[in-house]
Amino acid sequence: MTWVRTIRRAVADRARALPLARHLSARLRRAGYEQRVARFVREKSGRADRLPQGVVYEATMRCNLHCEFCYVGDLLNIEGEWRQELPIDGLRRAFPDHDGLQVSLTGGEIFMRKDIMGVLDLFREKGYACGYLTTNGTIIGEERAEALADLASLGFLKHISVSIDGPGELHDRARGQKGTFERTAIGLRRLQAAARRKGSPLRVSINTTVAAESLEALHEMVDVAEELGVDAIGLNHLMFSTPDEVDETLRLPGETDPKVISTFVTPHPGVTPDQVRRQVDALQEKCRRKNILFDFRPKVHPQLVDSYYTPGARLDGRCLYPFLHARVSFSGKVYFCPFIRIEVGDLTTSTLEQVWNSARYVALRKTLVEHQLFPVCRRCCKVELSPTPAPQPVRVLTPRPATTPEPAAVGPVK
Repeated sequence: MTWVRTIRRAVADRARALPLARHLSARLRRAGYEQRVARFVREKSGRADRLPQGVVYEATMRCNLHCEFCYVGDLLNIEGEWRQELPIDGLRRAFPDHDGLQVSLTGGEIFMRKDIMGVLDLFREKGYACGYLTTNGTIIGEERAEALADLASLGFLKHISVSIDGPGELHDRARGQKGTFERTAIGLRRLQAAARRKGSPLRVSINTTVAAESLEALHEMVDVAEELGVDAIGLNHLMFSTPDEVDETLRLPGETDPKVISTFVTPHPGVTPDQVRRQVDALQEKCRRKNILFDFRPKVHPQLVDSYYTPGARLDGRCLYPFLHARVSFSGKVYFCPFIRIEVGDLTTSTLEQVWNSARYVALRKTLVEHQLFPVCRRCCKVELSPTPAPQPVRVLTPRPATTPEPAAVGPVK
């Protein structure tokens, strides 16, 4: 019932405002999560609950920028034209009414979709909570900022994550358009001003990625955050896989098309462990001094940095993403995960509940649990890495001609 949902959200919002209550709430959520996923690991059946805990909906693959590192063009080559976006009526049929289901929206640039506010209203009417939206922030006008602040005031929208690659000129180069940083800054300020006027609890953060081109300027993200009036920075460690890891991942589920792997493939990440360690430590310390919240994904513990940034090195851990979250494309296709784009269902012909424990989904989950991680999962923002370095296989090294490694081309994880 609507009034019950409103009371629950009000109580939850009040609790989050208290540090102790927030800490205890996080502990309880973590305990519940561990209890839930332990069953999936123990049973090894590949079956999940009746519905996912959350859905990440790729609302559109249209975009107004031309980032050289972006994988969106490759996804369009797999799926076809962006004009095949699932309309609101199709979304209404495919998604169940279900209080508490969390939905998050990404793209492309979600605000390139003309009916995006209607999509958000539909999910709100179904009783969902919107965990986050990702955007480049360049096309957020006054009216849209007001509407988003309203959705936050209603308890529906929690968080907007804006991708920024570095200070002004560096960001513009990465995004392929001069003036992009300034347009993003204007959009961010509009969001924050609207939230203040309405007393809205909307949280806005900036998100950046470890990359060869911007690594030396990573600590400057704190200055960017202060300039934009943002009090939280999210960092994605570089996601990459070697060609051998891609081949091995394809072999395990019996796939042959390398296009289903959408992670960045390179024999060398373009950065060294020492470089990353130094710059991430500097960023984290600067955030601490300036009282800016800092988080990073995946959780690469200090003792794992060497293995993480060494191509081909083994990392232990687990990934329960496919047991908890559905990845739905703009066209309604459902994929195993964001980066292993094996189709497991289609919401134009089936409901989410029917797809969620389909035979293909269950078989892939079972294979994942049996192997703990697919090789391309080792350096993914969704993975939970073991804090203990994994034993590395003994390798017989053969001399190779000296080569200059190509710089990594990566972007924000969505």
